[in-house]
Amino acid sequence: MDRGGVTYPEGFVASGINCGIKKGKNDLSLIFSESECVAAGTFTTNQFKSYSLLISLKNIENPIRAILINSGNANACNGKENLENSKKIIIKLSEILGIPSNSILFASTGIIGKPLPYEKIINSLPELVEKLSTFSHTEAAMGIMTTDRKIKEFHINTGIIGRKKEVVIGGMAKGAGMVNPNMATMLAFITTDAVIHKDALKMALKDAVDDSFNMINIDNDTSTNDMVVCLANGLARNRRIHPDTPEYEKFAESLKEVCRQLARKIAEDGEGSDKLIEVVVKGGWCKKDVRRVAKKVAGSNLVKSAIAGNWLNWGRIISAIGSTNARIDLKKIEISINGIKIYKGEPLNFPEKEVEESLKRKVVRIEIDLKRGKFETISWGCDLTEEYVRINRGETDDS
Repeated sequence: MDRGGVTYPEGFVASGINCGIKKGKNDLSLIFSESECVAAGTFTTNQFKSYSLLISLKNIENPIRAILINSGNANACNGKENLENSKKIIIKLSEILGIPSNSILFASTGIIGKPLPYEKIINSLPELVEKLSTFSHTEAAMGIMTTDRKIKEFHINTGIIGRKKEVVIGGMAKGAGMVNPNMATMLAFITTDAVIHKDALKMALKDAVDDSFNMINIDNDTSTNDMVVCLANGLARNRRIHPDTPEYEKFAESLKEVCRQLARKIAEDGEGSDKLIEVVVKGGWCKKDVRRVAKKVAGSNLVKSAIAGNWLNWGRIISAIGSTNARIDLKKIEISINGIKIYKGEPLNFPEKEVEESLKRKVVRIEIDLKRGKFETISWGCDLTEEYVRINRGETDDS
């Protein structure tokens, strides 16, 4: 077995078990660091926040040692007694681990409005702790899944050399539906053994999330539970990274790559989807313009359903672009689908059958050049299928 995901960095272990919330699937996960971590996080903008997330919001500024995650129950909008039960769970876990309760973060994902299965979780904590291992990162990644079909993990070497070892970053994520982050039922947990100042970690994570998770658009909904958290335990013993140090750019770019890879995995695993849609927008007047256009096209139900049916209706792309308040000039815009240019200020003569045939691919790439400046970005979405509707009208048991 190999270490990877959240246990790729030095000093991190993880576990994942079934505690009885879901039938026969992992539904409870734990990430633990042997030393205190600097932590940074971004959290849902939804006004109804889960009780688990509220605990994390309260503790995130403290030195962090562990993250507990359950799936199958959102622990949101389910009565204030569930907040008290959540606190009891964290206190019990802190006693087993021998760490302060305010050094633990809590995350939940699943169905909203159901009582948190307090006894199932609290009775399973000893087993969860006992199974902590460097090699259980995939078990942990499985434990945070709901309607996900694929495990989502990634790790990277940064090229930053510390006194003990090279700084590395690892992560795991979940998300398949209700994903239009700022944020959506989307969880990501990232670990690193870097020595880094808290302000630098916050800055790097915010930039990484803006260019990755916040550029996913699966179904235009945001959730009560979304969070992205990064823990840094410093065990690489590198020179402390500050925003103005040479190592910051290396670290920030590596963190961004981890987030992008996890975000892409979420988008290609969209509920009921068959295809990943990548929308690349360049030539923007500013960063906001390219982000607006990319997310609008990737999230357009008309574009998504046309791609699901292999229907070359490029007018829907034009319409989506025009519905934004980005600075555009239709006389300059260029659009390509899977590498074939179809629009350059006006419709072009292009091989329609070839483009339509390319829409059958598992990855459909739409490239848009606004011809207004130097900014560019990428957004990810997926096609909109009948299977998505079936899942979201309650015809499956996954949660």
